[in-house]
Amino acid sequence: MPKPRLTHDQHTSLGRTLAAIRDELTHRTTQLANTYPQTGPEALPARKLRAAASALDSARSALDSALFREHPDQAETTVYYPHPEDRESATAGLRPRGTMRADMATAAPCPACAGDSAYFRELDRYVHRDGSSNSRCWLAIGRGQAS
Repeated sequence: MPKPRLTHDQHTSLGRTLAAIRDELTHRTTQLANTYPQTGPEALPARKLRAAASALDSARSALDSALFREHPDQAETTVYYPHPEDRESATAGLRPRGTMRADMATAAPCPACAGDSAYFRELDRYVHRDGSSNSRCWLAIGRGQAS
C-alpha cells in the first residue's frame, strides 16, 4: 500500500516554514562570516551553515517537483519559494511560544521608517509595534539604506 502524499495545504505550510528556515540560516551564516575569519577552524560553523542551506535548497527543489507531480492543477512555484511577506509570517512558528518576551525588547524607532518599534536582540531585528509588516524596513537596513 503506498504512503499518503502531502495535501496541497501541507505543501504550502511546509514551503513557508522551509523558506523561513532558509532565511534564518542565511542571516546567521552572514552574521558568522562577518564575525569570524573566513578560513581555518573558526570558519567551520559558517561553512556548516552554508552546507545546511544548500541541503535545504535541494530538499525544497525536490519537494517543489513532487508538488507539481501530485497537485498539477493547484501547484505554483510560490509554494516552496514564497514571497518575502509570506516567509515573514512563517518565522513566528520557528520559536517556541513565550521565548520572545516583551521585556527582551528595547523600545527604539525603526531605523528605516522611524516608526514606533522594538528591537529584539534575539532576532537581531526591529519589529513594528503596530504589527505592520516591516520586511521593507529589513531590506533597507540590510542594504545600508537606514539611518
